[in-house]
Amino acid sequence: MSPILLELVPDRSATFTSTVVIAGAGIVFLMLMLLIIIFYAFGKIVSSAEAKAKKGKTEKITKSKHKLPTPAPAPKAVASNANAPQVEAGISGEVVAAIAAAIAVSEGEGAVVKSIRKVNVVNVKGRNPWANAAVYDNTRPF
Repeated sequence: MSPILLELVPDRSATFTSTVVIAGAGIVFLMLMLLIIIFYAFGKIVSSAEAKAKKGKTEKITKSKHKLPTPAPAPKAVASNANAPQVEAGISGEVVAAIAAAIAVSEGEGAVVKSIRKVNVVNVKGRNPWANAAVYDNTRPF
């Protein structure tokens, strides 16, 4: 055989194969252990930083609580407001306030609620809208 051909033929002996397998498994195991140690260290660092930040916040809050003066009594609410939304019978004022607050948060300060009323929804075949959507989604053609 020529010397070039001998260099291209891989070593198929049992010792070489077992050495490669053991080295590969060892490298994988060591890298996994290294990753575990790195993530454990990151977890400790982050949790200690969060604890310090939380401790600092609580100290600031307790210090600021001691410095706050007592608030003035709240003014009495006006009986009727021209800008108040019209409320249908059966909807409590708390529900109206919650809906108005949600709209103000989502739409911004410029939004005006003019009326709040119940809407009667007629269900097709007695199903709720989510069930109707599921039936539509599962039965539509491809």
